Amino acid sequence: MEPYFLIKDPRSRARLRMSASAASHERLAFLNEASSRIGSTLDIKETCREVMDVAVPRLADTGGIMVQERLITEGEFPARKKDGSALVRRVATAAATHDPWEWDDAFPVDEVCVYPPYLPQGQAMATAETVLVPRLDRAVGEENAQAFQRPVIARLLPGCSFLVTPLLARGNVLGFLVLLRRDCSEPFEETDIPLAEELAARTAICIDNARLYERERRTALMLQRSLLPTGLQRPPGLEIAYRYLPASDLAEVGGDWFDVIPLAEDRTALVVGDVMGHGIRAAATMGQLRTATQTLASLDLDPAELLFRLNRVAHQLSSDQIATCLYATYDRTSGKIAMASAGHVPPVLVEPAGRAAAVSVVPGLPLGVDVGEWETRTVDLPPGGMLALYTDGLVESRHQGIDEGLDSLCSLLSGPPRGIERICDMIVTAQRPAEKRDDIALLLAKAG
Repeated sequence: MEPYFLIKDPRSRARLRMSASAASHERLAFLNEASSRIGSTLDIKETCREVMDVAVPRLADTGGIMVQERLITEGEFPARKKDGSALVRRVATAAATHDPWEWDDAFPVDEVCVYPPYLPQGQAMATAETVLVPRLDRAVGEENAQAFQRPVIARLLPGCSFLVTPLLARGNVLGFLVLLRRDCSEPFEETDIPLAEELAARTAICIDNARLYERERRTALMLQRSLLPTGLQRPPGLEIAYRYLPASDLAEVGGDWFDVIPLAEDRTALVVGDVMGHGIRAAATMGQLRTATQTLASLDLDPAELLFRLNRVAHQLSSDQIATCLYATYDRTSGKIAMASAGHVPPVLVEPAGRAAAVSVVPGLPLGVDVGEWETRTVDLPPGGMLALYTDGLVESRHQGIDEGLDSLCSLLSGPPRGIERICDMIVTAQRPAEKRDDIALLLAKAG
C-alpha cells in the first residue's frame, strides 16, 4: 500500500495518498519541521508541548507524552522494571477533534499513574519497543477505563488506531509517545513506525538535555542554599529582614549572598555580595568568599581594609571569577554606619521621617579584577532609620536600567513607618522582573 499522511485540516479525516518519492519528501519535511520546533527551551514540559504541536493533526488525531516521574522530580532514571510498571506523568496532550475536551477529561495533563503491563503502554515501557495496534477493540478500551476509573475512556478508544513508541536516551526508557487515529481515519501501518520512532528519538534527546540541565541547576541551587545563612539572629540595636530569590527555571543559579556578622562592642557587620556568572562554580566561589568575609570580619578591620584583603583572597581562589561586595559595620553606641563598596550597587538609606536616597559610596574595583584601593564612607543611622543592601538583580533587568530601578526602589522605601518584613515583601513583589533572569538578595537593617 502507498504511504500517506493525515492532511493538515483537522476537520477532515481523509488520508492523503502519495507516491513513495512524494511520501519520502513529506516525511523529511515533517522531521525538519520537528527539529526546528522541538527543544526551543530546556524545559521538559514545554518540549513535550512542542512535540504535540508538530504531531497533531499532521501525523495523528490525538496524542500524548508520558515521562517517568522520578526523571521529572529528581532528574534521575529509576530502576527499570521488566513488567513496565514504572510511575509516569502525562506532561502533554493534544487533540485535533471536534470534542477535544473529552480527551482532556479522559487523559488529564500532570496525572501520575502506572500503566499495567497488559496495556500497550506498559508493554512499550517494558520492552523498549514500539507497539502498533491497528484498531483497538472494546476490550482494550474497557481495560483502560477500568485501570484509570474513567468510563469516558471506554467510549473514546474503541476503533482507534494506536501507536506507542518509547522515548529512549542513553539506553534508558524516559517514557513514551502515544499517537492515536480515530475510527474515521485510516489506521497506522508498519510504514508509520520509522517516522514515529524518529520523532520519539529527537524528543528523547531534548528531554534528556533538559533533564541534565535541570539536575545541574538543582545541584547548584542546593549548594548555594546550603552556603547561605539559614537564620539570622537579631543583633544589638538592629531589626533585620532579608529575602533571597533564585533565578527562574530559564536561567542558572547565580552567586548572590548576604550576611549579618556580630562584632565586638555592640557592633554588627552587614554584607551583600554577588559573584558574576552562574552555575555550580559561581555558587562555590560565593561560599568561599562568604567564609573569608566572616573570618576577616573577626579581625575588626575598617571596611576598606577588609575589602583589600578579601580581594587578595578572591585572586587566590580563581583567576577569572569576579565578584562585587558591599561591607558595612554598624556601631550601636555612636549610631553610625561605616561602609565600603567593591563595585557593588549603592545601598539605600531611609531616614526616620521616611525619606529614602542612595548613599554615595565610591564604587571601587570589583573583587578579583586588580589590586586597587577602596574608600570607607560613614553615615548616621539614627533610631528609626533603615539601611537597604541588595544585589543588582533587584534593580536591573532587560527592560529597566540600574538608575531607573534604583529610583523605583527609593520610592518604595520612602513613606510612613511600616513593618520591616512587609517592606521586604512589597519590594520583592514590585521590583522582581517578569523574566527573573538573575538572583536577588535583599537585606534590610533598621535601627531600634
